Amino acid sequence: MGLRSFLGKVEKKGELTRIDQELSPKFEVSRKLRELDGGPATIFENIKGRKMKVAGNICGTRERIAIALGVERDQLIPRLRDALANPSKPGEASEAPVQEVVEEEVSLKSLPILKYFEEDGGPYITSSILAAKDSNGNRNLSFHRMQVIGENRLAVRLVPRDLHQIFSDAEERGEDLEVAAMLGVHPAVSLAAATSSSYEFDEYEMAGALLDDLKLAECNSVDLEIPARGEIILEGRLLAGERASEGPFADITGTYDAVRDQPVFEVDCLTMREDAFYQAILPGGSEHRLLMGMPREPLIFEEVGKNVKVNNVILTPGGCGWLHGVISISKEKDEDGKKAIEAAFKAHPSMKHVVVVDDDVNIYDSREVEWAIATRARADRDVMIKSNVKGSSLDPTADSETRIGSKMGIDATIDLKEPEKFKRAQIP
Repeated sequence: MGLRSFLGKVEKKGELTRIDQELSPKFEVSRKLRELDGGPATIFENIKGRKMKVAGNICGTRERIAIALGVERDQLIPRLRDALANPSKPGEASEAPVQEVVEEEVSLKSLPILKYFEEDGGPYITSSILAAKDSNGNRNLSFHRMQVIGENRLAVRLVPRDLHQIFSDAEERGEDLEVAAMLGVHPAVSLAAATSSSYEFDEYEMAGALLDDLKLAECNSVDLEIPARGEIILEGRLLAGERASEGPFADITGTYDAVRDQPVFEVDCLTMREDAFYQAILPGGSEHRLLMGMPREPLIFEEVGKNVKVNNVILTPGGCGWLHGVISISKEKDEDGKKAIEAAFKAHPSMKHVVVVDDDVNIYDSREVEWAIATRARADRDVMIKSNVKGSSLDPTADSETRIGSKMGIDATIDLKEPEKFKRAQIP
């Protein structure tokens, strides 16, 4: 199954809307995506100056992601945990619709690449998943934003994770790194690519566990595999020793990220479906927050579960799907709340604030969480503050060079010594 099969499925459920109005790729599509944020998946049928359609807000709700994985919303974390623990190798494709069209003279201007916000450094590809291999053949998938800087050249934001290491190793050998950027894949592939596990972990095998019929095809010009039923593939190289200015860019917090010198991706070949559409992810929108944050939730669940009985985890929309978390536990000892806080910060070092609540609190409802803080947390006893610690580069309050800032954990669970004080009133 590919992305378009998934979109056909959600359209039958009334979870997709089509917009016929002509919209410019500069600001107008992003404005509409913001208006529809958290609503249905959307296909823009008429992009000014372009023939290709644009699809957005595909993974914009937990419920829609659950549809993609064939589970209920509350089973998303167990589903992701199971895929991490039991990866499955994808099959080999006998045909590859994503290679129906092959262009070896690449002009990125043929794609409806959007400019999202006023001060963005240029048009940005925001849905790009880069496939690469290290010198030992270990495969890696990861999301990276890419700014258009030329006819067939992009500046790629590389954070210090796996692809950064693979490229650095290639540069030390004086070699370019072959990469393939996929735009428009099934949500299962997106979720796998957004998951940070061990360096050796093959994200394709997590995607294979999430999507039974995932099939891979060989690229046209580089030694890499890509989903056969994707929409668009950009094949080429990250150029050794070359950097270009990347940014400003409005990131997940809705504030502008810093301008940096970043590696350059030279695109040598473009393959796509004959009727391909272009996937766009609104920076800072619900889809961005869910794809970036939700794959961290099973990792937090796993680490907290080593210390206390954990029920559920969420990285909250108000916390940009990245900086704030809420954890539900079944409290057995008074120190369980503090243990959960410490474990959460260990599992997700970018987390800035975390609240731990009892199992009677709905962590998806911010009013319930605030109620738990109001009635079960005492500041001089239940608030943990960590000063001068590394956090997220996306936190505007952290030092821009060192990422040094502070963290806060709130234990909003009941006092086991006097549980009756915290009992909710019920109407029989």
